[in-house]
Amino acid sequence: MGDSTVPAGRLVFWTPTAAASAWADDPRAPALVHEHHVRAAAARGPRHVDPAWVGVSFGVGRVSRHQVGSAFSSWVRGHEHLRSRLVPARERCVRRTLPASAVTLRREDIGDFADGASVRRQIEAFFDRGAGPLGWPQVVFATVEGAGGVTVFAGADHGIVDGYTLAMIPGQIRGLLAGRAENIPGLTFLDFGAEERSLVDRLPMGPEHTDHWRTLLCETHDKTPAFPLPLGASEVPLTQRSAYRWLLDGPATTRFAAASRAGGGTTAAGLLACLALGAAKVAGERHLSVVSLANTRPDQWRAAPGWFVGLHPVRIPTAPGAAFTDTLAFAAAELRRRRPGPGSSLPHISQVLRREIHPRFVVSYLDVRRVVGTPPQQEDMMLRSRIHSPAEVYVWLTRSDRGVHVSTRFPDTAVARANVERFVLAAAHAAVGVADGHRAEAVPAPV
Repeated sequence: MGDSTVPAGRLVFWTPTAAASAWADDPRAPALVHEHHVRAAAARGPRHVDPAWVGVSFGVGRVSRHQVGSAFSSWVRGHEHLRSRLVPARERCVRRTLPASAVTLRREDIGDFADGASVRRQIEAFFDRGAGPLGWPQVVFATVEGAGGVTVFAGADHGIVDGYTLAMIPGQIRGLLAGRAENIPGLTFLDFGAEERSLVDRLPMGPEHTDHWRTLLCETHDKTPAFPLPLGASEVPLTQRSAYRWLLDGPATTRFAAASRAGGGTTAAGLLACLALGAAKVAGERHLSVVSLANTRPDQWRAAPGWFVGLHPVRIPTAPGAAFTDTLAFAAAELRRRRPGPGSSLPHISQVLRREIHPRFVVSYLDVRRVVGTPPQQEDMMLRSRIHSPAEVYVWLTRSDRGVHVSTRFPDTAVARANVERFVLAAAHAAVGVADGHRAEAVPAPV
């Protein structure tokens, strides 16, 4: 949870439960990425403790515990994906699923805390032990009853939710608290597994679909691209640190988006171009090479919770002092080349390339204004567990009505803290310059 702000107050834990006899075998094949995630966790063994949850926190005002518990129960019961688990087996993972009526909720009153830091440590430890990939439940909740009302914290194993899912949760819970019936999607992530495998089997395997990956890997000695500045880390896994800042405010984001469109790109392409310009400025890089994450939900699964994420190789030529419009054109071309859908999942890419892919430098863009249902509010915050890695740097760019927010995680060293900040500030400087330049172009010059 990094240094995220957590209120003081009375802490309560909420855990979905069900009788062992209620579980039933489910013949639906698991999604490739979920099965890969579970098998990897099983291979590490029960003694390996490295949490892999993500979460979201949001305020719900002054509501009773009964109302909160009822909303949590309704939400879990309403999504069969959250009532299911994968059990590792020799040939493939076996799915088991609960009926909605079997789910109950256990409440634990933890106590009153006078400072938010203590509450944060308690919630983080609860999510660490309660939202793992191999057991059930894989989603748990905590609430803090403070002076400003109730704050909800939801944590889930990353194998069952992605950033898009997290962005939907606050609106869905608030809707249930307001008495609005949730619009349950007809197709769920459980239905997606078999569909994905069928689609993957029909995908072409020609070089045009792998050459970009192979080129990217060859340039970095058979590894995925690395962050362009030193991280001060050895090969020993280090705890990763998180940092958060606003890249652009709302009005500046509107101008930035307009400038990106005028240059033939999208907001996502414009932000990638600014990252490339930032890398050129602080590291003298002649190109930005990253693995890009993208939401790959087919239309019929737009409202379904799950992990619909694709990986794409991105290489954007640039140079110190390069123009934004030129870099934008390269970034836009890279994004147009991306192949969304099942063929971009991590296990499928690894299978096609005949090597295990381990992303090191990753960029993700999400426009939360476009999620199904009510968009998150400005105080809502996405959370993630403690990660250990000496080389990973992740950059999440999130656009909302408030602007563009950037979240990063990186090895917790003094060198990495300084260099990631330099990189982000250089990208922010480029983005602000684009936004301010577009404002200047839109205002008639004085006579």
